[in-house]
Amino acid sequence: MRKKILVLGNSNVDFVFRIPRFHHPGETILAESLVTFFGGKGANQAITAKRLGGNVHFITKVGNDLYGKSYRHHLIKNGLDQKLILKDKKLPTGTAVIELTPKGENRIIAFLGANGSLSVNDLKRLERYWKGVDVFVTQLEIPFPTVEKGLKMAKEEGALTLLNPSPPVPLPSHVLSSVDFIVPNEVEAQYLTGIKWKGDREIRKMAEKFLDQGVKNVVITLGSKGLFFKNRSEEVWMNAFRVNVIDTTAAGDAFLGALASGLSENKPIREVLRFANGAGALATTKLGAQPSLPSRRDLNMFLKRIEVGKTKRS
Repeated sequence: MRKKILVLGNSNVDFVFRIPRFHHPGETILAESLVTFFGGKGANQAITAKRLGGNVHFITKVGNDLYGKSYRHHLIKNGLDQKLILKDKKLPTGTAVIELTPKGENRIIAFLGANGSLSVNDLKRLERYWKGVDVFVTQLEIPFPTVEKGLKMAKEEGALTLLNPSPPVPLPSHVLSSVDFIVPNEVEAQYLTGIKWKGDREIRKMAEKFLDQGVKNVVITLGSKGLFFKNRSEEVWMNAFRVNVIDTTAAGDAFLGALASGLSENKPIREVLRFANGAGALATTKLGAQPSLPSRRDLNMFLKRIEVGKTKRS
């Protein structure tokens, strides 16, 4: 039987503006196109884990508007339980405006909307869904007390807990001590540790600081430079896979969803990291958040091609 993955997080409707370049304050430029996608870190991570074969449950909140109704239908269509898709009767569904350059670089402005009303009381009403959870995943685009309560409930069930600290906010030690895997990118890691990234030495120091604060495992994603993993007994540097980058918007979410999926299958940590690294790379090869999230078949084929390529070169 597949282990249970519970994701707690946000759902956003993404408005993606393709622009020739990032513009300056006060400057107006014309977008080359506008496309609307379903997104949001929580939903992206849940759908990734689901597409990769995970036994996934996703707790989120949308508005009682057209976007919320469409999103609810979309999540149900992707195999997620409608009882856990909560509805706010006053606030609109969360949205994000994404600027995307020809290089695949992006800037994002997110509005929480209904995500901001996902409360501790909501979690208490859904307490039965924590029973038997093996892997718990959350982020910081919902209220912090809700994140804190979710982590506490997961640890009480003996679950492995994953925190994607994005957007970064100061994290108290009692919260960090309940995190088994913290997964920031290099910018978030710098903010949370106060250590400026100058090279590999500083990345290691960042990880060590997280460990000193009570986190059990640290995975720092480094974009095109790959990733760094560290716990008290093991350290792994892993290069990024080379792909034709179209849009980096959901790459980190694909990585996190695949990390949760791999951990739920009890894979060795190096295999889990390679699995997640591949999912993150593959997600950059398509436009949009959820349209870019890989299936298990696509990810396995991608990793197999990489392995065959290595064998031929050797």
